[in-house]
Amino acid sequence: MTDALRILIVDDERLARSALRSTISEHDDAKVVGEAGTVDDAAALIGDTHPDVVLLDVQMRGETGFELLDQIDAPVHVVFVTAHDQYAVRAFEVNALDYLLKPVAPDRLAEALRRVRATDAALPHDNAASDASFRYDDLFFYEESRQPRFIRIANICYIEASGNYTQLHLNDNACALTSTPLREWDNQLPGTHFVRIHRSTIVNVSHVDRIERQPNNTFEVFVDGSEAPLPMSRRRAQTLKDQLQ
Repeated sequence: MTDALRILIVDDERLARSALRSTISEHDDAKVVGEAGTVDDAAALIGDTHPDVVLLDVQMRGETGFELLDQIDAPVHVVFVTAHDQYAVRAFEVNALDYLLKPVAPDRLAEALRRVRATDAALPHDNAASDASFRYDDLFFYEESRQPRFIRIANICYIEASGNYTQLHLNDNACALTSTPLREWDNQLPGTHFVRIHRSTIVNVSHVDRIERQPNNTFEVFVDGSEAPLPMSRRRAQTLKDQLQ
């Protein structure tokens, strides 16, 4: 990132937002592009301001920061900022880049911002185009020490993020753990066959069995190779629907 790091603060407490803004102001290479006190406001601001990173509270009035992750489409880093340490495991399961405890020490925030820059210096925005590197019938060489092999792209049912890795779920019920980040798969796979249905999941539309709407207006996607349905964000539903038509 050559420009100042663009930061969105999401916290339902005005004083907590003010404290973070004050600490960020000490960094010449970072700026706050917006503040939100609710999940819906945050989702709208992400679409309007295109931040590089969201500083996200976990517990807010009547909702949680995790609910935001089901709504956002933009490739944005997430750093949780919370007074509660019991959500750390879940935070990293949804690929949070860092987990800061309130009150946030300036050096810990500085370290989190350094981590954002080091993780991906060229995170694409929504209007960035990238040609797919794989065709649907291509083979991907999977280097496993015990049994290196080729995996046909068409045989991938879905891909899910697993910490800093990604898990390929194949049509023979096998799995393959790779070090390729989900965003790279998103850029390299042919868009006519693969769709991002969630912040942490890409599905092969050829292996989608059905989609079910849930009472809370969210969706579940049933895919070959998965006994349990996969959650789909509301903002991704139309994209998948278009692909299946």
